[in-house]
Amino acid sequence: MSTFSHSRIESFETCPKKYEFCYLLKVPRGPAGIEAFMGNRVHEALEWLYGEVRACKVPTAAETVDAYRAAWDAEWTDDVRVVRAGRTSQDYRAIGEKAVRDYHARYAPFDQDITIGLEARITLRLDDDHGLVGYVDRIAKRPDGVWEIHDYKTGATLMTQAKADADRQLALYALAVREMHPEAVRIELVWHYLAFDAEVRSIRSTEQLEALRIQVLDAVRRIEAQAAFPARTSSLCDWCDYKAMCPAWSHLYATEAMPGEQRALEGGVVLVDEYLKVSEELSALKARQDELKEAIAARAAEDGTERLFGTGGSIKVYRYPCVSLPDMKDPRRVAFESEVRSLGMWDAFSSLSSYQLSRALQDGAVPDEAAARLEPYLARSEGVKLYPTMTR
Repeated sequence: MSTFSHSRIESFETCPKKYEFCYLLKVPRGPAGIEAFMGNRVHEALEWLYGEVRACKVPTAAETVDAYRAAWDAEWTDDVRVVRAGRTSQDYRAIGEKAVRDYHARYAPFDQDITIGLEARITLRLDDDHGLVGYVDRIAKRPDGVWEIHDYKTGATLMTQAKADADRQLALYALAVREMHPEAVRIELVWHYLAFDAEVRSIRSTEQLEALRIQVLDAVRRIEAQAAFPARTSSLCDWCDYKAMCPAWSHLYATEAMPGEQRALEGGVVLVDEYLKVSEELSALKARQDELKEAIAARAAEDGTERLFGTGGSIKVYRYPCVSLPDMKDPRRVAFESEVRSLGMWDAFSSLSSYQLSRALQDGAVPDEAAARLEPYLARSEGVKLYPTMTR
């Protein structure tokens, strides 16, 4: 059976190349980033806390923070990467301490529920050939019989309710917990955003969970059918363990360590610099060309002529009517599309091409009544094209 995890699927969706490095080529990861390092230490401290509670002990806030500090000191190495400018490892250590302290203050004496599992391994059968595995921070059962799946987040962005209701990871865990524990009829998903001392909750229906199973199975099959794994660059690249070997960044890493003069003469650097220079020059020429086009059109209109002549050739000025439609950001767009449909014109103009509709209106291909109904949505203007002719 092929076994996936939510992290594996998410990795592919974020960047197929990262997925290839991690799960197919199994390239060892580089040093941990400070955010992940801090998050792991917070998770360990809260796991220790609930382990003590299960043993009928309720640690103090100071003891819980001490557990966090001990885990930090035991695992810390100077290889841990701090990417964000202006931050130090001690900043992140303090953030983690505050998160642990705030959590203790919010939930002590931790008698809201009974802990069923800590860092619990869950499995889910998607079909006969595919399964899913994951680890839940904490599974608990409340006195009212409701089960809860808890997830600790140490990031700096608070999840919205809409995002929680669409979240895939904890919903998959709920599906797995329901299969592993049939008595778990009602399950709530709980995210603890520790930096904000806040919780976000969500519930899935049985129908939603079964639909999710099908969606995830489809995603897994698409991944298995993938032949190429291109890099997908984003702001997340700075935190990627494989950035130095990624084809989207490897040339940068290969050249940035070179002395300045040597780097300036490196073949790829020379080509890029020249191309960018030419692009800049072309942009300047294009801007000047646009200025000249506007001036030529204005002069031809002023003289009442269709062609202007120079010493080396001429330019014909062609004017034509333009019709602009409401774009996707225009609040009238929905009403405009509805009007096109009601006129029975959707099949002919479903792409809502300004040019096609402009030509249709200009050529009389749109009946007068329909044209009149569309007119309030249209912005009319005049377009200009220049046709140069060289004589030398």
